Amino acid sequence: MSDCADQPCGTPGPFPAAAGPRAIRFRGQDTLSLRQLDELNRVPKGTTFRRFKACRAGLVEGRDFFRLDAGEHSAWLASLRESGLIYPSSVHVVLLTESGYRRLMEISR
Repeated sequence: MSDCADQPCGTPGPFPAAAGPRAIRFRGQDTLSLRQLDELNRVPKGTTFRRFKACRAGLVEGRDFFRLDAGEHSAWLASLRESGLIYPSSVHVVLLTESGYRRLMEISR
């Protein structure tokens, strides 16, 4: 069993705008999916993923992001997919914390 909240949606997100997307609560932290960040920043699908991959070395797993394995979190990922919080084609999912998002934006400038 994961440390995921019972519901995929948590509190209003602390990310760029107070009225932004609803956070996904994971292991006691508010996070956003790459899909949510693509939509928040109004960029094409995959933009945040490519930025994440390019900056991955400067991010710390468990602090800046979480990688959810499809095998370990399949039921929860299905719920996130059904709620429209992750892309339908996503297999493994990356959730960014607020610190990870800020770090990603700093690194990619």
